[in-house]
Amino acid sequence: MLTKRSLSVSGTIIAFSLIAVSIARAQMLGAPVLQNAFTNRGFTVGVDFGSGNDLSSYGAAVAWAPMSAKYALSGGIAYLDPKFGSGTATYGARLMVPVFHRFPQFGVAPFVGMGGATRDGVTAWQIPLGIAAGYRRALGASGRAISGYVSPFYSWGRVRENGQTSTHGLFRVSFGVDAAVLPQVGVTLGYETGAKAGVGEAGATGGIFGLGISYALHRPNASDEVERPRRRAPRDAAPDSTSSTTPVTTPAATPTP
Repeated sequence: MLTKRSLSVSGTIIAFSLIAVSIARAQMLGAPVLQNAFTNRGFTVGVDFGSGNDLSSYGAAVAWAPMSAKYALSGGIAYLDPKFGSGTATYGARLMVPVFHRFPQFGVAPFVGMGGATRDGVTAWQIPLGIAAGYRRALGASGRAISGYVSPFYSWGRVRENGQTSTHGLFRVSFGVDAAVLPQVGVTLGYETGAKAGVGEAGATGGIFGLGISYALHRPNASDEVERPRRRAPRDAAPDSTSSTTPVTTPAATPTP
């Protein structure tokens, strides 16, 4: 029979798992570079909206991570709607790799992405390289949770027009909040700011606001396991023949880092 404490721990693990149900992020132009340090197991699909100084974007993305959650790949496509001129399609992809596992509520993950678009004979590319740091907290044992994160990055941009190519680099930073509002359903809200590209230069020309909703296809279940961080035994402790060398695991329920 499960004890009250075990139910509480299980609920917390589930909530931590669900906090990764954030927008399936790809690297499409016109959308902020929002990257949390946690990821989901399996597939996650999402829709997102981005709004900047001179254009808006409406897109869809899909992300995938192995059951080990050691990395995550995402890709997507969106419609760029500029304030002036005709709209066009934009596409992108991103890779992130969680590297900090000592404490389940904290996460660190480097990431790299690439996105591009062609409009009125001008082709633009952007490649951000950065690192995300996040914190997540369970809200009771109901599976709801919330996470906040910051993602500083360097964005390298390239623009080609009439046979001429120009490149430019910008240091930017994004802030975001992910919330697991329902089992397998997440909401993301964030903002990107930092250095601005000048006239004719590649890159963002101002701040970009982003909003997204996503759905994780991998549903929480008791067969999932989350490995707890190992603790060093005291130097003066004698070996215990009854101890097992197998890492302790706790039932989890859905995507976790």
